[in-house]
Amino acid sequence: MLQKSRYKPFYKQFLRLRKNIQNRPKLFKFQRQKWKKFQQYSKKQLLPFKRFKIKDQFQHSVSKFAGRGNSFQKKFRDNLYDQKVFSLFYGKLKRSCLRKYFFQSLKKRTFLDYRHKIVKLFESRLDTVLYRANFSLTIESARQYILHGHILVNKVSVRTKSYILKENDLIEVYRDSKVRELIKKNLDRSNFWPIPPKHLIVNYRTLQILFVYNDSSNAMPVFNHYLNINSLTMNVKKL
Repeated sequence: MLQKSRYKPFYKQFLRLRKNIQNRPKLFKFQRQKWKKFQQYSKKQLLPFKRFKIKDQFQHSVSKFAGRGNSFQKKFRDNLYDQKVFSLFYGKLKRSCLRKYFFQSLKKRTFLDYRHKIVKLFESRLDTVLYRANFSLTIESARQYILHGHILVNKVSVRTKSYILKENDLIEVYRDSKVRELIKKNLDRSNFWPIPPKHLIVNYRTLQILFVYNDSSNAMPVFNHYLNINSLTMNVKKL
């Protein structure tokens, strides 16, 4: 009974999806037979000419052949796959959370494309910003910083991992916390890749982040994988 109720490791879901979504180096240390094909594929994806290539999240995916791949069964499978990839990329978000954020972004009336609004809303989360600034190697570790009260927003301690930042918000690490040493080690491991997006002004000496998101499409962050936002938006009511 204990084995059935035990929480499954986070990385095992990458094996089912056949994709190293968060580029975790831990996956290359496993020696079991089931991980060999996955490791070979992931290493090819981490080559410089593939890893540094920016994926356009706003392209329209059209099937090459009109009568192939348009069945209801394949569309349903692809929708579930896209939903899983999107949720795991942002730290395994629940279906209710995805539904809430998508409806919240679609209600706002602006001149931006709905895909820009959705990406902007998810990139405005406090845990995502810490991960984008290379303060943590994973989104889960960034959430631990927040939940333990080590992160300040405008000089106020915030313990909500889904806190939505506004323009010109200042994020900093508590001075007397031991997390500062851990963040400096993470910066050495990451080698400042991927580069922080343009909507973040990061001071690595004082460990401060200034959130200056604008509505320009040129401020979009770098994605290593294609996130099919169209598929998620069309099926948001079914989440």
